[in-house]
Amino acid sequence: MLNKLLMAGIILFISAQVKADDSQKVSSKIQKVTIFLNSGQVTRTATASIKPGTTTLVFDHIAPDIDAQSVQVHATGDFTILSVTPEVNVANEQTRQKTIDDLLAQQKVIKDKIAAQTDLMSIYLDEEKLLKNQLTNNTTNATVDIVKLKQALDFQTARLTELKKNEMLVTQQVDALNTELQKINALITTTENSGSKKSSNILVTVSSVGNTVGQFTLSYRVYRASWTPVYNIRAKDVKSPVTIVYKAKVTQQSGEDWKDVKLTLSTGNPNVNANRPDLSPYYLDIPKYEMAQDKRSNQLNEVVIVRGMATQSLGKVYGMASVPGVTQQENQTATEFNINTPFSVNADGKQATVEMNQVELPAKYEYYAAPKINTNVFLTALVTDWNKYNFLPGDMNLFFEGTYIGKSYLNSRTANDTLKLSLGTDKNIVVTRTLQKNLTGKQGIASNRKETRDWLIEVKNRKSQPINLLLEDQIPVSENTDIVVDAKELSGGKLDTKTGLIAWNFTLAPLDNKKAVLSYQVRLPKNQLIAVQ
Repeated sequence: MLNKLLMAGIILFISAQVKADDSQKVSSKIQKVTIFLNSGQVTRTATASIKPGTTTLVFDHIAPDIDAQSVQVHATGDFTILSVTPEVNVANEQTRQKTIDDLLAQQKVIKDKIAAQTDLMSIYLDEEKLLKNQLTNNTTNATVDIVKLKQALDFQTARLTELKKNEMLVTQQVDALNTELQKINALITTTENSGSKKSSNILVTVSSVGNTVGQFTLSYRVYRASWTPVYNIRAKDVKSPVTIVYKAKVTQQSGEDWKDVKLTLSTGNPNVNANRPDLSPYYLDIPKYEMAQDKRSNQLNEVVIVRGMATQSLGKVYGMASVPGVTQQENQTATEFNINTPFSVNADGKQATVEMNQVELPAKYEYYAAPKINTNVFLTALVTDWNKYNFLPGDMNLFFEGTYIGKSYLNSRTANDTLKLSLGTDKNIVVTRTLQKNLTGKQGIASNRKETRDWLIEVKNRKSQPINLLLEDQIPVSENTDIVVDAKELSGGKLDTKTGLIAWNFTLAPLDNKKAVLSYQVRLPKNQLIAVQ
């Protein structure tokens, strides 16, 4: 039965080949893959013997979902390429579906046989039950003739024996049918799962005067491939440079496995619109104010007219800035990382990690604390000259003194020249921030009131070596002329009047401690409920 099914598949395959009597299948091998941030470009090579005349070379087992517009074919040899046509390989799918249909038909036949045998078993069991009931009635009837009873018993015994044999035969046949049904079901499952291995063909029609040999290079773009950057940041101690290991997590589900290929990772993005943008005029205008009377309340309301649209109030408008859009090779529009060792990436969607680069950068180490938010002291590495290595935004794994500290994020789009890396907290440096209640007062004068806040900040270095500490705090920043903020005492801290941030740079010897006083006064309208921290 299965042999007939196999023969049917072979006949269908041969018939498909007869239709393409002028074609020639050519095997190709993947040599190189360039993976962009959200797609990939595959390069294959092949050698083909070409006969005189016009021949269609069929390069098969290509990824199923390729960008047809991206297919390119380059060749060397004494022949001419007439056309290049990508197509979905439907022959394999037709064969697969025909096989499934035949298996389903065989499955139905077996199930029907099992059902027939099950019905026959029910008949045998019913007859067996009837005979046993009759036997019981005969033996309990005292008036029955002994001769007739013996004849009935002999008949029932013979019939029950025959029924038992028939039941055994039915059981054996059902078991055999179930075994065959399990094989058919397994074949159906295997054949259905093979549908995920669809493929494409690239048809290259060539014309040649005589026999020749051609060397072919095919390239095409696949969609389901990508890579994302990830970084391991390592600092041995506060006297050593920072090591940045630049890695990539590569994944693909293109439908074809990439075995031992030359891999290139590119920062380019073919999906980005390549059209040059054009700037439109940027108009500025002075708002025109009109006074309109509200007839319902007989009060004058201010209405702001901006290009014909009216609103009842004029709020603050904030502007938003938009950001314009191994062997390392700098191209005109992207950076490429060529992996020198052959690499494999399966089409199962699992991530493979590739190390692309490793650099050591000088770093300045300092401790940082913002006790208003968190009294912990953080060790920070300040790395310069990092933005010349074409790092992309990505997750960072931080290691300090051989210990994993945690995760962070590298935002390579920042405009800062210094990369700040937090390497965890140090419990041997203690910072406290205490409100001095006896120095905090409220004073009311006429329609205003004054509130004073005095904070005592203490730093203790319990380490056996000196440290540099950047300590930051803040005072309020007024955005209303009725609210006035005066800094009374900053203990040498540098105040940024625009942001209200205050910075102290402390150098503490081992077991040393220092104090800073932060005092400010706020004058504000008495009838306004504004909380001063």
